[in-house]
Amino acid sequence: MISWRITILFIHVTAVIVALGGALFSTFALTPVLAQELEPAMRIRVARRVVRRLGTIVLTALGLIVFTGMLNLMYFRAMPLALMIKLALVVVALGLALYQYGRLGAELWRVSASGPDPRFAPLMARFRRVGLTVGAIILIIVYLSLGLTRGAVAAGAFH
Repeated sequence: MISWRITILFIHVTAVIVALGGALFSTFALTPVLAQELEPAMRIRVARRVVRRLGTIVLTALGLIVFTGMLNLMYFRAMPLALMIKLALVVVALGLALYQYGRLGAELWRVSASGPDPRFAPLMARFRRVGLTVGAIILIIVYLSLGLTRGAVAAGAFH
């Protein structure tokens, strides 16, 4: 029988995969292809739609990560240092993601609304840099999570 603990952990890990996978796909696969294959006006239109859709997906996944993360806290008897660091990094990653999709995304839409604009490329580059930073922070969080999970398994928390 599957326990609530495992179900919550599954949803949590799935949301991490969606958030990280979306950010990595956009940064390393989609954006370079758009830059090479589409003319500037079409690239701006497509990028605008992708940012809007991917932003919704990533921010929803981040919301799930926070919610299931809070539920996961119920299974810890004490707060290990690794968990405190992880939670601090989650706050930083959330702040950066909100900045990326809220502020930078909105700015990209405003700039691209009137057609090709020289401000678009630097804004898109900043959007990608923030995305890479969020991705790196999430990888650190995953690493810390593996240590926490390993410790929980050793302590018998998954029974």
